[in-house]
Amino acid sequence: MEKNPFQIIAANYSGFSKVFRRIADSVLEHPDQVLASNIHQLGRELEIAESSIVRFCKALGYSGFSELKLMLAKYGRQSSKIIFENLKDGSPEAVSREIFSLSIETLQIAAEQLDFSAIQKAADMLNRAGRIVICGVGASASVAESFAAHLLRIGIAAEASTDGELMQMTARGADARTLFVAITKSGRNLPLVRAFELAKARGAMTVCLTGFEQTPIERFCDVRIVHYCPSTILMSSRIVQSTIIDCLCINAVIQRKEEAERIYAENREVLSCLRV
Repeated sequence: MEKNPFQIIAANYSGFSKVFRRIADSVLEHPDQVLASNIHQLGRELEIAESSIVRFCKALGYSGFSELKLMLAKYGRQSSKIIFENLKDGSPEAVSREIFSLSIETLQIAAEQLDFSAIQKAADMLNRAGRIVICGVGASASVAESFAAHLLRIGIAAEASTDGELMQMTARGADARTLFVAITKSGRNLPLVRAFELAKARGAMTVCLTGFEQTPIERFCDVRIVHYCPSTILMSSRIVQSTIIDCLCINAVIQRKEEAERIYAENREVLSCLRV
């Protein structure tokens, strides 16, 4: 699969060294200047060794600086912009249709980049676990709660943990049959990282759903599901997270469809008394 340099840099930026970040910033902020430079000129301008530029290119998956420039020329600048800059003036319907189109494009890019073997590994863990704890704080808290509810609907017992302090106590009680799943776009939230470090020390299975490579939490995760995040401000990555959650749930029960359908129907019947 052809590699978009802007997306690769965005996914890996948090784990870059200071030298790599200096190169990355130059590519993201001044791609035209990078295109117009050779490796000697860029090294002098950034005051770094040419060998560091070569290592940076290879870290992105390219053979060298020449291939990076080819990809920059192909994909052009894709810096973060507020969504308003991408929308044409028009009626609420026209604007809304454009947002739907951007969301569809986001899912298409996410599908191209997703490691589906990680989906299968995580789904297998959902089936093996005796206790499942879905963790998320801040904006990810509601996603964690939705994931836990989704699992309950298909007969997989799960709970959401969204309080940083309670998360530590829950992790302390983990064992080898406990599965901890983190919903964290940045992978750097301290309560999550510490809870997963503790859960892993207790022998728990661990999975993280995150938008970046090389994050602090991945050191304590058996499986990492790294997903694409739209760079456009005000376009939420939640649509990608929700779709991945659907993938995990369906893959977890696909071998026992009849049981899942029966439990889902029973849950609907139990809840029917609450409907007006």
